[in-house]
Amino acid sequence: MADKAAIQHPGDFDLDGLLIIGSTGLKMEVGNLVQEVNLFQNLNSPYMEGDILLNDNTGLSTRFPFLGQERLLFGFQTPGHYPVDFNKYHAVLYNTKKRVHNADRSQTVLLDFTTLDNLKNFQTKISKSFKGVISSIVEEIIKSPKFLGSGKPIHIDETVNRRKFVVPNIKPYSAVEMLKEEAVSADESSPHYLFYENPEGYHFRSLDSLLGKQKRPIAPKATYVYQHPAAAVNTKNRNIFAAINTILHWEIHDNTNTFINLRNGMYASTLFTHDIFNKNIQEFKFDYDSGYKSRHSTNMNKKGHASLVPDLKDEDGEKITEKFKSKIFVHPTGNDNHIEGLHNNAEHWLQESRSRYVERMTNFNLKIDTYGNTDIMVGDIIEVIIPSNEPMPPSAAKDSIDRVLSGRYLVTALHHMIQPPIQMHTMTMTVTKDSFENSPVWLETKYKTPPQRSVDIGIKNRVYMQ
Repeated sequence: MADKAAIQHPGDFDLDGLLIIGSTGLKMEVGNLVQEVNLFQNLNSPYMEGDILLNDNTGLSTRFPFLGQERLLFGFQTPGHYPVDFNKYHAVLYNTKKRVHNADRSQTVLLDFTTLDNLKNFQTKISKSFKGVISSIVEEIIKSPKFLGSGKPIHIDETVNRRKFVVPNIKPYSAVEMLKEEAVSADESSPHYLFYENPEGYHFRSLDSLLGKQKRPIAPKATYVYQHPAAAVNTKNRNIFAAINTILHWEIHDNTNTFINLRNGMYASTLFTHDIFNKNIQEFKFDYDSGYKSRHSTNMNKKGHASLVPDLKDEDGEKITEKFKSKIFVHPTGNDNHIEGLHNNAEHWLQESRSRYVERMTNFNLKIDTYGNTDIMVGDIIEVIIPSNEPMPPSAAKDSIDRVLSGRYLVTALHHMIQPPIQMHTMTMTVTKDSFENSPVWLETKYKTPPQRSVDIGIKNRVYMQ
């Protein structure tokens, strides 16, 4: 008999029932009807969500019926790995997305689900004045029965600076999203916080803390290698784990969009703060190069790591990180001498946080298809090895790796797909990085100056028909 605590093949999984509890009180295990389960995690989302595809040949849709308030209890895991558990903290079915007639007395039903906390979030509004450090306010919003009242674990990076906020009749998740904009970590004075959920619970974390601590990089959860799947699969059990970490397919989306990066202040920006009490204006300039040197990066484990922005000057003798007028912020502020908690310290977080957000969303987003592994979650660091497509001699094995695409990445989105009829669990990850393992050699190139042409005012140089 097969050992269910051990992986039997790449894509193996254990599915712990699928119990639906309807509004009428009807309870039914539907595991034998399930054709597919999809679960989505995202670094920008404070909740997990998914859908279930059922082959309904028992009149299930009629007996419940599905009206969007049913509880869903289930769990799954890669054998011996961290579980995805919706038994302790329930999911809720909120939509019948499709119901299609297949054959006589057989229908296909697609049901959307999300976390119960997400449903509570839509049912709750907060109108309250908060005072204190942002991390404590976030904890109160998530944990207090007066607000979201969640019992899930929450992982919080402590923040600095006492602030006063008025939350104006908005949902709990929206309130946290508002607060995270100004959050700066107490450990390393790092801005750009993230608020998301994965199977370990809620996370209110700085991006720097996901990459490392005090310049010490986080160890990667796994190393994924692109090669033919058959090369990794062997009858020996030890090679099953190599096959699990095989990249089946990969593609890059929006490698670098310079226009978007310039327009949104990734490379450089200028901030004008207006002190409404003292009636003065201050100017603060941000450049990507200085920010990169003072923060954590995905590939900081390598001594020669470098940013993705070329260190080159243009015809004006300036680098792209010196174009401070490409993005201008104007932000009100105040002085702590007047009212405690009023000063928002925008100069400490606004420009760098915006730069890192744009970088994370639009630069080096690599999408990977691989076998399922419930140990991997959004917020994790993984290592990726992709071979170069450049012809190489057999002796150049080290140089056969694509040095641009390979390296350490942060998992920003994750899609689990479970297909019980074929006993297969696959996974699609979107991952991003902000640095090279080794700095490329940048070369200044002098281009010929374009000729200056004449200006034809009044359109005089035009030939008309007689």
